[in-house]
Amino acid sequence: MSARGGYDGSVTASWPRAQQEPISWEAFLDLDEDIRRELEIVDGYVVPREQRGRDHQKVGTRLSLALEQAAVGEMRRGGGEPCYETNTEIDVLLWEVPATARKPDFVLHRCLPEYEQLTAEHCLIVGEVLSTWSARRDRVHKMSDYADAGIPHYWIISFDKVGVLTIERYALSARTGPYTHIGTSHRDMSPVAVSVSDPFRLELLWSDLEVAPRI
Repeated sequence: MSARGGYDGSVTASWPRAQQEPISWEAFLDLDEDIRRELEIVDGYVVPREQRGRDHQKVGTRLSLALEQAAVGEMRRGGGEPCYETNTEIDVLLWEVPATARKPDFVLHRCLPEYEQLTAEHCLIVGEVLSTWSARRDRVHKMSDYADAGIPHYWIISFDKVGVLTIERYALSARTGPYTHIGTSHRDMSPVAVSVSDPFRLELLWSDLEVAPRI
């Protein structure tokens, strides 16, 4: 049983056997990639990911693209250094013993070679998009894991049919958690969704975070 309550011993289509003991990070990576795509590993126990609808997926992609655009602007100002990139739904290794890796809905991280595993120390912002099935996991378990791993910024996103509705921002006041809530922005407040100077100067607009087609 996971110390964080992630594994419930149930049999799922993507993880076809009950798990009697923790597995290593290397064993998790040995799973078929198509199977692993829908799994996370927490304290050595495999955890099926929550259900995600199309709008949920789109919102994560919009956030990643908006952060990428901001990162490109920062790299241009700095002559390409430091280098940043973004990803969606990629394994972020938080710690190897006991093996724990999450798949944030979006992540801003320092550039790294293709062959190198993305770890918590590379990450600047990780974010999760709330859904009916994920709210408790995102607000409790994942928040705790990201903070314990020392990821400096954590964003929680809510959305509606138009697109991103609110952005809750949390930050570490020390190297490790817990997170401190530093602000929540709402789409009705202003055209600017986020305007911050840490981890670098970036501004996101609500109009860039819409998922509904403009008519």
